[in-house]
Amino acid sequence: MTKRILAVAFLLLTFQFLILTLSLSRCSAQSFIPNSGARSVALGFSEHLFGDAYSVFANPASLAWLEKPTVVIGSSQRFFMKELSSAGAGFAYPMKNSALGLNLNYYGFSSFSRKCGAISYTQKITENIAFAAKLDYLQTSINEYGINNAVTGELGVAVKVTKDLNFGMHAFNPFLVSGGYFTDERIPTGFSLGLNYKLADQLLLIAESSKELNSPGRLHTGLEYKPAEKIFLRGGFSTHPFEYGFGLGFQFKNWMVDAASAYHVQLGYSPCVTLKYSFSKK
Repeated sequence: MTKRILAVAFLLLTFQFLILTLSLSRCSAQSFIPNSGARSVALGFSEHLFGDAYSVFANPASLAWLEKPTVVIGSSQRFFMKELSSAGAGFAYPMKNSALGLNLNYYGFSSFSRKCGAISYTQKITENIAFAAKLDYLQTSINEYGINNAVTGELGVAVKVTKDLNFGMHAFNPFLVSGGYFTDERIPTGFSLGLNYKLADQLLLIAESSKELNSPGRLHTGLEYKPAEKIFLRGGFSTHPFEYGFGLGFQFKNWMVDAASAYHVQLGYSPCVTLKYSFSKK
């Protein structure tokens, strides 16, 4: 077991090093609106290979293996500042070999806010490979400047390499859409690569590597441990800036409650809560 863990850890670190060396770019809609998913925050802001309803906010290709229609809502507050609050709601509906996703996000306060509404479609190409496309409507509102609207898209791929190993890629705004009339900046454009590996029935290792354009590269790594049937313990970290993540989850029948926080040495804690409900199969 120890050799297996060390081998996988080495593989993940090598994978991340190569990604940064190649200077690949990454971002997601969470770059436009901060992350409000507790599981993601606890796992070092990893977010693209969960395979649950939260994938509507990140890489919707992972929805290909979702078993039940699910609603998810979440809220977070960066560094306990109400001006940096964000909230999100999403719905994922799996079908035989495909899935539909909807999500809404809000970030900010009365003088400055950002909103995002999106719809995604996921299609299995084979039993182990899925592709997804997503259409995003983005709105930025700034007092004394007005409201700006933009439309962009996302693309995602998810691969089940083995029953224990998953790989994914995600692109946000590959069309280089502009930020709008009161900013010369473009909406972030880039790519994400990541993988997760089930070390045991109770232990999941997640790793992603990311680099937004004109920003330092980031690593996102986390472990999820399941000490009991309905309880999940999570921890992780991300770099540039370095932040720890920790949290836990409880499952009760069709409900799942996740709570987490990130911690920045200089700026403090960023709490987050997510609630999911999965509809029963007919």
